[in-house]
Amino acid sequence: MPRSRPSRYVNRGPSRVLAVGFLALTLGVGCQAALTPAPTSSATVEASPTATPSATTTATTTSSASSSIAASASPASGWRAAGTMTIGRYGPHAVLLGDGRVLVVGNDTAPFVRSDSITTEIWDPISDSWHATASLNQPRGDLATAALTDGRALVTGGLDQDQSCSTFSSTQRSYSSTYVFDPKADGGAWVRAGLLGTARTAPAAAVLPDGRVLVAGGYYYTGQSAERVDAPLGIAAAYHRVALGEPATVNKTLNDITPPTVGHALATAEVFDPSTGTWSATGPMHFARFGAAATTLVDGRVLVVGSAAGAERGVASVDDRAYDSAELYDPATGRFKLVGSLPGLDAAAFSKQGKLPGYSPVVDFNGNLVSLLDGGALLVGRSSSWKHQGDVTRTFRFDATSGSWREVGGAWVSVENPDTGAPWVTPTARRGDASLVARLQSGRVLVAGGIGEYGAVTRTVDLFDPVTNGWSPLPPMPSPRAGGAAVTLRDGSVLLLGGFNDVAGRGGCDEPSGLTSAIRFVPAP
Repeated sequence: MPRSRPSRYVNRGPSRVLAVGFLALTLGVGCQAALTPAPTSSATVEASPTATPSATTTATTTSSASSSIAASASPASGWRAAGTMTIGRYGPHAVLLGDGRVLVVGNDTAPFVRSDSITTEIWDPISDSWHATASLNQPRGDLATAALTDGRALVTGGLDQDQSCSTFSSTQRSYSSTYVFDPKADGGAWVRAGLLGTARTAPAAAVLPDGRVLVAGGYYYTGQSAERVDAPLGIAAAYHRVALGEPATVNKTLNDITPPTVGHALATAEVFDPSTGTWSATGPMHFARFGAAATTLVDGRVLVVGSAAGAERGVASVDDRAYDSAELYDPATGRFKLVGSLPGLDAAAFSKQGKLPGYSPVVDFNGNLVSLLDGGALLVGRSSSWKHQGDVTRTFRFDATSGSWREVGGAWVSVENPDTGAPWVTPTARRGDASLVARLQSGRVLVAGGIGEYGAVTRTVDLFDPVTNGWSPLPPMPSPRAGGAAVTLRDGSVLLLGGFNDVAGRGGCDEPSGLTSAIRFVPAP
């Protein structure tokens, strides 16, 4: 069954879920001050995805190793306040600078680009405080960001400000411009770099071992009124060049006609060289994708997974195979190769709970992708839905040696039986949907907050152990949080900022401006 574009707020039977994404950047900065011990959460019951909060969680795989993590990490781990941002940020992009501070830029909200996305601010780990710095020249949303290895930060692509909260504007355009933030220049300054070969919005981005930055996919939009494409918030954007249709005539005569709506998903990719400030073409992906998840693996290759759902009216539609497929980019060859696809949902496995709808669910959120120290990766909280019938959230682990995926933790499913209409929910924990995810220095993965059952934003925090494939509960966050951004700091602590804490009754133009608060997780030694 063809997949159509889901709305960011989707009413689907037993639960109401907000599809939103973010880029979790892993690097770090110093930490000081004592932390206040938080109560240890008890074993399981609720759910959340690409980071999971207020809900409780049940580990489907239990082992003595994962139990010891809970015993040793929970009492010593804790949360502390990390200051207040100058504005509320619903969908911020956070980048760790070379001096250990964190740069925050943008304020993506669905379905439009906020005018205050132009503002930029910096968090200081020594004082746990925020201060404004040089702003971008224009508002932009669904941009790509990257932490350059020389300590600077890259911003490229995106979409300019929308004048409407529900549709594309006829004056709206994808960006091709690139800016580099230099924290050493007069307290911080944006310097314009080379243009992308093709403007693009909501692409994937990752830093290569040699310090260059790969951007891949996205969609190109220019002019005319068209329905707003939903791309996960905070996903690093990418650039590429594609032909946008055949010319109207074979001669070189100009035609005075109104151009058609253009909103094409892209498959091409490019590489940014920070030493020259220029972009160069590299090999294309096998499928056009936008809002894809991407991460750099331990061996230096880049894993790109999935795509946001194709839009109605043919704007930024993608091949159905793009949703569940993954590709690996090899910087040595400049080429992408397809690897194993995500395994499908086994309806027979839920026969004791109830019947699933007879068609594939639509992807709402690709999930948060983080690399693992064993060379693989973890895709947390990939969320899909059967319109008005139910939702499913799953987590997958990628094996770089075999190029294959396997599910970990069991699928969370909430659905209305298509025959009886009776709702049922699996007892597994729901980790995903707008939660915050970051890899710790130990190699374990922190999953905090997100959206639980019935659209409730949660406080639940879990720790994934890649050695055992087990989950352990950690002290919950001080308050519910979903979306936002997570950054692993140099001292091993994790900064969580922005996002939202309430989705009830929201939608359309009535969307929250975002949280101003930031918190810091300090793991056990």
